[in-house]
Amino acid sequence: MNAAAVLMQILSSAGVRYLFGNPGTTELPFLDALADSGLEYVLGLQEATAVAAADGYAQAAGTIGVVNVHVAPGLANGLSILHSAARAKTPLLVTAGQQDTRFLMDAPILAADLVRMAEQFTKWAYEIRRAEEAPQALRRALKVALTPPMGPVFLSLPMDLMRGVVEDAGEGPPPVATRTRPEPSAVESAARRLAGARAPLVIAGDGVARSGAVAELVALAELLGARVHGEPVYRRVNFPGNHALWRGGLFPTPAAVGKALDESDAVLIVGASVFTWFLHTEGVPFRRGLAVVQVDDDPWEIGRSYPVSLGIVADPRETLAELTRTIAARMGEAERKAARERVETIGQGRAEIVARTRAAAEAEAARTPIGQAHLMHTLASLVPADVVVVDESATSLPFVLRYMPFATPGSFFGAKTGTLGWGMGGAIGVQLALPKRKVVATIGDGSVMYAPQALWTAARYRLPITYVVPNNTSYAILKSGMLSLDLDSAKRGIFPGMDLVDPEIDYVSLARALGVRAERVEKPGELRDVLAACLAHAGPTLVDVVIDRGFKAML
Repeated sequence: MNAAAVLMQILSSAGVRYLFGNPGTTELPFLDALADSGLEYVLGLQEATAVAAADGYAQAAGTIGVVNVHVAPGLANGLSILHSAARAKTPLLVTAGQQDTRFLMDAPILAADLVRMAEQFTKWAYEIRRAEEAPQALRRALKVALTPPMGPVFLSLPMDLMRGVVEDAGEGPPPVATRTRPEPSAVESAARRLAGARAPLVIAGDGVARSGAVAELVALAELLGARVHGEPVYRRVNFPGNHALWRGGLFPTPAAVGKALDESDAVLIVGASVFTWFLHTEGVPFRRGLAVVQVDDDPWEIGRSYPVSLGIVADPRETLAELTRTIAARMGEAERKAARERVETIGQGRAEIVARTRAAAEAEAARTPIGQAHLMHTLASLVPADVVVVDESATSLPFVLRYMPFATPGSFFGAKTGTLGWGMGGAIGVQLALPKRKVVATIGDGSVMYAPQALWTAARYRLPITYVVPNNTSYAILKSGMLSLDLDSAKRGIFPGMDLVDPEIDYVSLARALGVRAERVEKPGELRDVLAACLAHAGPTLVDVVIDRGFKAML
């Protein structure tokens, strides 16, 4: 077989089902082998959409996502999404067709150094130099992407080498056992710090979801009676959103995190980036003398920006299970009683917060324009319990996190870096990975325009995604940023380039032109019925919701 056919066979042997992509001339020899491969090609009309769909699929399926893009411009179009995938530690294989090696010296059309373009956002980036090495390069790429800490990899596939004949059985990469157990002495040390704490606190990062460790984290938090927060930029369900111990994500400033930890005497951080901030502010998150234990399968993350008392490099799920057993053996009846009392107290506090948020949404029920709280509260009341939310709503994100259920693992996905353009395609990949669960994409009006082509792909493959667009005709989060930075223009009400008006965008017509059922809602009394009808539709839908255009400083 030629190299392209062998590569397709290796992907099939590795369990790959979908090849996401947007084709071009340099990909033709590679795609020529697709017809007999058993893989299904998922077409995106722009590379960023295709890369986002592959990323969303990989995160939701818990396996490799594979995408093929078109030489230098195609890879460049997808780099913003690759940046997010790198931060999310997504096992993603990006391939690109390279120009014919026989005239690369002549700088042919579209050619560039693809490896240099991709390498800062990948664990490994490589360009095939001989047809014979293509199979082993692919197997290595798959292994590297799937080995913790997981992450994207890149292969450049010169078009002439894809036609070269190679001898290879087409087997997938070897199975690699990757769940590492923590050192027993480290577990004992961590247990000593946590078992007797009077106010333990847990910070859950997206590494909990990647490791499949939600149940283990719940068991440990309940044993300790520990309040649980999400890392400042969390984009997965790492702890049930309806649990009594859950207190939401930490606000992304050092001072805010420090305040949240102020009453704690021991902190356990699991699978988190410590920490990702939004704007620079002064301060440190950990006060002097605070006992901080950090667990991660990536040694880079341990004490990366702030010192910790103890770091454990191991699989989060294995570590949490062993830590729970060890702490349980150490705790006496007095500690267990104190933990039960903390669970009750924290639960009462959460119940009060839930009641206040519900009341806030109900108070907006008749308000025009529609309030974000009322929108998300209404949406939450209509979706099934196991709904999957893909978010890129920016200004509306706090309301998404506050009102949507997120009670089950795999119920929430978002761009790890706040990359605009990820959510539209990401929802496609998530729906393909989880076909039995309803996917709702909450996408800001500005975000829609980064990747509206995704609507066509959703229509082509008849995916039952409901895109809900909180429409304030602006980049409101940037206006909030200007106020937070105390900039002179903001004080005068001038926000350059941040209003999407004159003309306003007709999202309904745009969606319908791309084959998607679409409705616009301007009055709160119409919201429930329109959302319900679109959620029940068999194919993709878009609901354009006119929301309050107000904004305030975020800091």
